[in-house]
Amino acid sequence: MRDGGNVIKTYIEGFDNALNGGVPEGHAVLISGTPGTMKSSVCLNILYKNHKEEGKKSLYISLEETKDSLLTAMERLKMSDFDERDMFIVDLAKLRIEYDEVDQMQDWVRFITEYLSRRVKEDKVDIVVLDSLTALYSLIEMENPRRELFHFFGFLKQLGVTSFLISEMYPGSEAFGPYREDFLADGNIMLKLHDVGETDIQLRIRCVKMRHVNHDRTYFMLIHRGGRFMVTPVISD
Repeated sequence: MRDGGNVIKTYIEGFDNALNGGVPEGHAVLISGTPGTMKSSVCLNILYKNHKEEGKKSLYISLEETKDSLLTAMERLKMSDFDERDMFIVDLAKLRIEYDEVDQMQDWVRFITEYLSRRVKEDKVDIVVLDSLTALYSLIEMENPRRELFHFFGFLKQLGVTSFLISEMYPGSEAFGPYREDFLADGNIMLKLHDVGETDIQLRIRCVKMRHVNHDRTYFMLIHRGGRFMVTPVISD
């Protein structure tokens, strides 16, 4: 049972029902999965639909793909006609321009926290996506990863936004990240590719964890059709 309060819908038809309405506002949630499981697309869908349907302001920080690449992906997914002042996408190149000493300082975590604090305060941002934790780790050297990530997740929760952090899983591994980030996060939504027979591959999604929510933990098949994400029961094991 959710402990009251508002939720951020994923706008994946059928999946919000499995989440008992959506993600509680203020949660820091992992979007985890192996490469090619549409993690970025799912996050863009959350931001786009909440912008169009709920008037939510959002910030997408990409440390991997360029802004142009993400905008191209949105066009393919039929996500267009949005106000870039309210759904703001910033990539690594833009961030480096804003803080040209960051590469030498190896202090990307501090820069990102300061950047987020400023944008949330000035622009009243409701939802943040960080794409991805894996890319962030490649930019920094952490002396005590668990402690530093504990403080980073704590910062996100104190910020007052709902945050989605993309985490790459290694094929064949059950770990959701190299530092057990799932223990620090409020929620974990996992995507995976599943072989069905010899020729079919299904994209599946499930909520592994969501604090304060009585959620469904089963797998669903994830489909994108006609500009909409939706889930159906899995066809076969």
